[in-house]
Amino acid sequence: VLSSGINAEYGGYKGNDFSIQLTGVNASIINPQGIWVAHYLQSVTNKLALGGELLFQHGMGAKNAALTLGGRFRDGDSEFMVKTGEQSTNFGYYVKGNDQVECAVEFEYVKQMGESITTFGYAVDLPKGLSKFRGSIDTDWSVAGVLEKRFEAFPFAFTLSGLLNHKKKQAKFGIGFTIG
Repeated sequence: VLSSGINAEYGGYKGNDFSIQLTGVNASIINPQGIWVAHYLQSVTNKLALGGELLFQHGMGAKNAALTLGGRFRDGDSEFMVKTGEQSTNFGYYVKGNDQVECAVEFEYVKQMGESITTFGYAVDLPKGLSKFRGSIDTDWSVAGVLEKRFEAFPFAFTLSGLLNHKKKQAKFGIGFTIG
């Protein structure tokens, strides 16, 4: 099993003012391959946290490493984040409107491709119907939505999802059940 690669995520550790996590995807110690990602986030104040991510990829005769630095500012029910690295820069803003509504916007610029995309997302919780709807729309003309219906008497949820990209003329739809 180790020689063919494993997917592993160390749940990480959260201290009083920091968190750390290690993730391996198709990773093998015996036959060096796969992707390893290490995250570290340190609180500077009670609202501001700064940190970094180190990604190391090994396989197919090549090695690659990338360092990303970022920060997060939380104030009440809103959060602003920024992260930048050699390959991309991201800005994001999240706000919780009330117990039922959440909204977020993200801007991503990919340096190698010289392209950027902005995504607006939202989530609406319908507690009486035991349902949640999440959706997004972006500047690449993609519209996505997920409807999740939980059942009070049973330990599972029913999910419907869809993604439509007008520019590429592609549509994807899905159905799922979650047990637990």
